[in-house]
Amino acid sequence: MVAAPDDDAPAPDDGEGDDAGDSEPADDPADGPSASDDGPTTDPAPDPDPEPTPDEGAASPPSTGTAATDPARSARRPVLADYLGTGTERTLRLVLGITVLALVARLVLLGDRVQHFDEARVAWWTLEYQRTSSFSYRYIIHGPFIQHLNTFLFSVLGTTDFATRVVPALVGGLLPATALLFREHLRRSELVALALFLSFNPILLYYSRFSRSTILVAGFCFVAFGFLVRAMDARGAPVETRGGTGRTVADGGTATRTAPTGRSLATLLQLGRTRSPALYVHAAVLCFALAFAAKENALVYLLCWMGASALVADRILSTPGTNGFDRVEAALERFVLHPGYYLGHALLALVILGVVTLFFYAPRGAAAPDSVGLYAVLGQPGQFPALVDATLLDIETGLEYWFGGSAEPGCNKDNLIDGYACYLGRFLESMVLYAGPLFLLSVVGFLADRYTDGRPRALVMFAAFWGFASVLGYPLGTDIYGAWIVVNALLPLAIPAAVGAALLYRWGVDAYREDDGISLLLVFVLALVATGATGYQGATGVYVSPEEGPDSLVQYAQPEGEWRPILGEMQALSAGNPPGEDDVLVHGSYYVDGDSSAVRTPACIKWFKALPLPWYFEKDRMQVTCTNLTADLPPQEELPPVVISRTTNADALQERLGDDYRQETVLMRRGAISTVVFIDGSAPRADIEPPADTREAVRDARADRARLRAERRPAGG
Repeated sequence: MVAAPDDDAPAPDDGEGDDAGDSEPADDPADGPSASDDGPTTDPAPDPDPEPTPDEGAASPPSTGTAATDPARSARRPVLADYLGTGTERTLRLVLGITVLALVARLVLLGDRVQHFDEARVAWWTLEYQRTSSFSYRYIIHGPFIQHLNTFLFSVLGTTDFATRVVPALVGGLLPATALLFREHLRRSELVALALFLSFNPILLYYSRFSRSTILVAGFCFVAFGFLVRAMDARGAPVETRGGTGRTVADGGTATRTAPTGRSLATLLQLGRTRSPALYVHAAVLCFALAFAAKENALVYLLCWMGASALVADRILSTPGTNGFDRVEAALERFVLHPGYYLGHALLALVILGVVTLFFYAPRGAAAPDSVGLYAVLGQPGQFPALVDATLLDIETGLEYWFGGSAEPGCNKDNLIDGYACYLGRFLESMVLYAGPLFLLSVVGFLADRYTDGRPRALVMFAAFWGFASVLGYPLGTDIYGAWIVVNALLPLAIPAAVGAALLYRWGVDAYREDDGISLLLVFVLALVATGATGYQGATGVYVSPEEGPDSLVQYAQPEGEWRPILGEMQALSAGNPPGEDDVLVHGSYYVDGDSSAVRTPACIKWFKALPLPWYFEKDRMQVTCTNLTADLPPQEELPPVVISRTTNADALQERLGDDYRQETVLMRRGAISTVVFIDGSAPRADIEPPADTREAVRDARADRARLRAERRPAGG
């Protein structure tokens, strides 16, 4: 097993650790001795080979300008070493601290943005499942993972916009911690950079606060990949390290890693512990099963992994001094000698995949065959084959829809080539505007690791091939553009980007040590531009204008933010309205079809044109009625307190509704579909304490208002 290089040479023991005179152990081959990234007290040794053995990072040749002969240099202590520790412990603290910040960044103001079309559609069907206990997989809203979890969360947190987004926010917020899965292959500074990219890239941040399955499938697949990497690490690890004994057998000798007891955070979490390869493989299978439950394009990740594996395997097997046939023969020999072991674990992996898939995709309640769903089949085991057949048929139908391909060109173009070029251009635009530093550094990191001195790291090559293939491939498979598809490329590209960022960081550290002011200033400017651009785009796109931003981040079907106060007022009016009376009237042929038998509610509206309003109607239990023509409007005293229509009908409605109704104009889509909302300013609201007999009092108030309006009308009017 080979380890990642250390970031710097070891510092002499100067009592700066947790205990004076007690040097910090190298808990992991990737972390080396207690040297810090940001300035040991010795001159840096030349960078070691990118993939040394565990022994190779343990020492460095003496330098000519040591701290003992240069007092000015000895005064430069590791930055924040007293608070963060050094070496492995500092890396762990930083990654975990970044993860906490990532969670906060995703949870703060999570419910403020108005629901997007896609969010509202999934949320409505979740409410329908919660109300009826009937569920079947609807491929048009993608995998059912989020529906099942949100059904539970709605019962705990209530039917709020916040509750719909908690699951993606938690998954996206915990992604930075996955950097630790790659600790055998990345430097300490690269681990921290990877955690930062996964935390604060604006696209990853925005769509972690979005109730859509993109961040779920990408996140689960990324974690599955990390566990597979750990399985490879464990397979090549000496037996002595498995189970955390603290000893590592290196080539030709023994390197002791004695873990101290008590105070070290790295020791507490056993960062260097290596477990059974099979355990990591099954954890990866479980994560992949969850990814497939979240969204069908998890299968695309398998294709990306297969292609990247072929390229990396070819590179490894063709390395000078390596006999590729011998390595392949050794792998086949392991299988031939232990077929039961491998077949048994393969069977267990299939069981895990099948159980998780059946749990999430199987129909429930009335939607199941003979109404015997997943839980009911426990009492009728004879129905289990029928349940499995129904589940597989549903999945097959969904896969045929999503992967069957379409002969229709996208992006409103005349042919497939122009459509692909259009989507690719928009993909790259989103990448440049909202992930420019990450994308640029991923190219730098890949080239630096691949073509500089030393052997390229398989992890960096694999992630780069995976990410670059995603950049080219996802625009080909999309039918409606949304910047969410960029997420699928950003996660793998974050690994080579971390290599590029750490390279820039080490350049700056070297300039600081050597008093090279020009180089240090250049590094500072580059870092400031990268972080400033990321911070500005994240703050404005994610928090300041999450509804009105450009389509390189905000998808077209996002209503504008002006809906939020209107929706709050509609909720208050509905709560103050007597039970059984209409709360909202939707008017005009654009939003109304008059179908009284539709499954989706309200039945009379054109459901997809009106989204996300059906979600808000349903969650707040609003009574909705519809009219197509102004002549069909009910009498003045029977009008609901809220009337919604297109602005083309505004003048006729204003004349019909009278002065009591205030007019608000809002956009149903980003920059399009101008809609007018009339609100009765005199209608009772929930924050007004009603009399004991609410229904009678409200009816009396409405009658009084109708009488006053009649008295104000001019004669003959």
